[in-house]
Amino acid sequence: MTIIKIKEMLETLLQYEDSEITHTIYSENTTFSLSYSKELKNFQLKNVETGYIEHFPDVETTSIALYRIISTVEKEVTE
Repeated sequence: MTIIKIKEMLETLLQYEDSEITHTIYSENTTFSLSYSKELKNFQLKNVETGYIEHFPDVETTSIALYRIISTVEKEVTE
């Protein structure tokens, strides 16, 4: 997935901030859930297995973090 597509997905979450939308990202070893919290005004990326949640304040920092995760997953799959 390109960083442009990731940013589009994040912008969609912002547009529907009054709705509860969660994206699930699967890898061989880990599953992540991504959502936007209107109350906290940030994106939340949760490691489903560990329960660890990272908070990101904006589209730019969130897209970079997601791109790194997805790129690592895609790299693992092709190797």
